[in-house]
Amino acid sequence: MQTYTLLGYNIYLFETDAEVEGIESKCPPEIGLFGFDTETTTKIDMSKRDASNIDIMHDKPFLVQFGFDKNIFVADLRFPGLSKEKVLKCFEKYRSVAKFALAHNIKFDINMLMNLGYNVEPANACDTMSIARLALESRSEREGGYPIALKPLATRLLGSEYSEAGRAIDEALRRLWETKLKELAALLKPYGITRKMINDTLKDVTGSLDEYSEEVQRIWYEWNIQSKLSYADVDPHIIHIYGAVDVILVLELAKLLLPVIVDKKQIEVLKREMQLIMPLVRMERTGYPVDKKYLIRCKQALVFEINTIKNTNQQIIGKAINPNQHQAIKEALLDRFGYELTSTDKNKMHILIQTDDTMPKEVKTYLENVIYLRTLEKWIATYINPMLYKLNTTGDTKVYTMYNPNGAVSGRFSSNFQQFPKNAIYSKLGDFELFHPRRMFTTCEEFPELVYIDYSQIELRLQAEYTYRVTKGYGDINMLRAYCPFKCHKDVDGNWIQDEDGEPWTGVDLHTQSTVTAFPDVDVNSPEFKKLRYIGKRVNFALIYGASLRKVQEAVADADPETVEKLYRGFHDRFKDVATYGNWVSRQWVTNNGYVTNLFGRRYYIDDTKNVYKLNNYLIQGSAADMIKLCIIRIDNMLRKGGYKTRLQGCIHDEICICVAPGEHDVIYKIQYIMEHTVKTFVPIVAEIEVSQTTWADKHEEEAPV
Repeated sequence: MQTYTLLGYNIYLFETDAEVEGIESKCPPEIGLFGFDTETTTKIDMSKRDASNIDIMHDKPFLVQFGFDKNIFVADLRFPGLSKEKVLKCFEKYRSVAKFALAHNIKFDINMLMNLGYNVEPANACDTMSIARLALESRSEREGGYPIALKPLATRLLGSEYSEAGRAIDEALRRLWETKLKELAALLKPYGITRKMINDTLKDVTGSLDEYSEEVQRIWYEWNIQSKLSYADVDPHIIHIYGAVDVILVLELAKLLLPVIVDKKQIEVLKREMQLIMPLVRMERTGYPVDKKYLIRCKQALVFEINTIKNTNQQIIGKAINPNQHQAIKEALLDRFGYELTSTDKNKMHILIQTDDTMPKEVKTYLENVIYLRTLEKWIATYINPMLYKLNTTGDTKVYTMYNPNGAVSGRFSSNFQQFPKNAIYSKLGDFELFHPRRMFTTCEEFPELVYIDYSQIELRLQAEYTYRVTKGYGDINMLRAYCPFKCHKDVDGNWIQDEDGEPWTGVDLHTQSTVTAFPDVDVNSPEFKKLRYIGKRVNFALIYGASLRKVQEAVADADPETVEKLYRGFHDRFKDVATYGNWVSRQWVTNNGYVTNLFGRRYYIDDTKNVYKLNNYLIQGSAADMIKLCIIRIDNMLRKGGYKTRLQGCIHDEICICVAPGEHDVIYKIQYIMEHTVKTFVPIVAEIEVSQTTWADKHEEEAPV
């Protein structure tokens, strides 16, 4: 066994099963903090240093490292005398006697251990990402807050010496990558071709290598496969130190931040996050069946549409310009039409198209096409190509994602699956559906029915709930009446009657209310009002997220800014106690010396007065997030105790996705009940059911059970 000292810790490198057994026999009866980590053979795109190709079901670790007190054990499973069975047994013996079993982004490492055959559910599993979120100020890294990634966080909190191992592995990968690049250059040189030339061709999502010879294509494809690097390619000594340091960082961060959690009275919230870990692991491993043939057809249709629109734009401008060549677009419009484009930002171009009366018609068409082309190319690059890559490399019929419960300051989930648009993209003429991202996700033989249970307007309901609570029952009457018969009584026939005027209560839609206030002269039954309400709905949700008028106009940039401003004012005029709520939040922040608490006990700390307004949104978003997290815990427990084969598949915003097993349709009503009764509120919480026997895109409202 190799041993050495690192950052005050004793590092032990296992080389044989006998060494593992020797350590295992010395397991203490109790351990406070147990840290662990894994390193996998996941391939890294070195051109972007992107490790997004991680696959939680197919990747396997080659390194397992764990430790406690001042001892770190590193097991390199590539050693011939070392078996994964012995390593996992030793790991479990130490893990089982610890108060906290800690890792950073712990679900990933649990998934990796499960791929090795680890079949234990660690009730003491705790993510240092959750600890950091609860202990540190509620400010995102983008806004100057603490980073959530392990090494940047540790470097900032513990000191720069903890980032040395990360720099060493980066340098090792860089050297390996340079060698690979030289090999490619030598192979292509006889043909007068460079890597840059090929990359320039492929930057365009419609680009093809068909213009190159078959031999160049063969060289490129073979090199592209062989050049993929992983941590397993790095010098073993470097990766062993790197792995050991990761565990040290986890332990040191926990030692530093757990007392802060206690001091801030966030232990119960942390325990809830711990209970969430294994339900999320099970949810992630359920996966999403994908229709690969549909993806291929859609890519072909999108490429055809892109080429058609590019030809149109080339005719307008007189030359071929890529939609992302910002400066070239500005220069071409100035030369051809004398029009000086101030910005090629999508939202700002939307506003210019809506408001600039001096813009020539041809320029308007050109810019609309540029925006459209960017969308088409983004959909191929974001939704189609990554899926095809995963399916092609794994040979699986499913894809898998991870849900990060610590991705947002508020506590909201983050996931690449959160970004799938609800609607399809159509041809420019609107006569053909090119691609619907949700149509690629299908049912399968094991789960022939997909069910989606979505909270109805949960942010707005919680906003209404807060107006009721902060005014001690007075509440915003207009907002509350959108969801319940507030300040109403029943007549002899059982109908709800408004107390103040004797008129029947009908529960007028909140978005309709604000739109009527903004545009009182527009007929509510007209197509114009329907369009205004749609814009108003988007404005209202942006408002709930705490956006200023300027930010709302940017978020709804495809609408007339004046219309957006009227809807913005209409919301505030109609629902005046939203401002009362905001004032209450500010007072709570002062009274509590710098924090507020959501409905589930999660605190949000803000140091700077100018950022206090963000707490208005954190309380609503965070309460919605903690509600759905608690639901996932309870639903998972109900399914397992009930012996159901039905599985949670995902959580997309406020919607829980469920794969229903044959003969278990009725379980969805139990899930709906849990979602609607997890928290006691004055404003009714409503969860609506949609079902599909085909694809996610085809979901439709569930008929009420008889």
